Amino acid sequence: MNLRNNRKKSRKSRSFSLNRRLKRRLIVLGEGLALGLCVCLVIFCGWKLISIIGEYGSGSKEYSQLEQYVLSEPLDPDETDSGDNTGSTEDGDTELLQRLDLASLQEINNEAIGWIEITGTKINYPLVHTTDNSWYLTHTFSGDENSSGCIFVETANSADFTDLHTIIYGHNMKNGSMFGTLKNYKKQGYYENHPYIFIDLADGTHCYQIFSCHEAETSDISYTIGYAQDDVYQAFLDELTASSLYDTGVSVSTSDSVITLSTCTNNGTARFVVHAKKLY
Repeated sequence: MNLRNNRKKSRKSRSFSLNRRLKRRLIVLGEGLALGLCVCLVIFCGWKLISIIGEYGSGSKEYSQLEQYVLSEPLDPDETDSGDNTGSTEDGDTELLQRLDLASLQEINNEAIGWIEITGTKINYPLVHTTDNSWYLTHTFSGDENSSGCIFVETANSADFTDLHTIIYGHNMKNGSMFGTLKNYKKQGYYENHPYIFIDLADGTHCYQIFSCHEAETSDISYTIGYAQDDVYQAFLDELTASSLYDTGVSVSTSDSVITLSTCTNNGTARFVVHAKKLY
């Protein structure tokens, strides 16, 4: 009887010992897998970070090189005698001053239509217009695939800005490039220091004065176009003005054509928009 009991105890002891060793091995294996996963995650995050930094760098370099085609600084309307940006031809006619070598830009990209600049900010980029609003979300001016994208005009708008309302899109990049500084217009002081947007087109430089800044959903009236100079358009302008985060003191009427600069925010589907009316 004692012999049988001893054998049973011996088998139980060996079984317990095997189970304990197996558990230890499983724990060690689990710890090894966890460590391996952590290492893989660190490597992936590092690769992703390097990739993002590389994209930022290549995008910034490309756009910095394109600035050579902007031949002069825009004229602040507050600093000009006539309040516009016109000069005189030999025949005595007035014409918009040219400061952009658009032909050279179009040799690089035939969808180039001009340039956008807000002096004193990072917004200083070529403008494109195409038939696909999604293409320039992931491609730069030269056509390289890059998350920086390019500043582009709504495809349903006329490329020559003859519509009463023209929409311009750009990414809210974390490094402040593209339309990454547009959100600074949430503060009235920033607006007061940067009230003008300059748009260079084939016919010369145009100046727009900001009159409203606010957040908007993609379904907001800010994204409607195709207006005529009537009461419907005036109601549209009134709503844009009323939506502003602060009073700019700038009035708009049906005789004004306006532009909207739009970029994404961190608030889901919300966008940040800046509206400006054409001065010349």
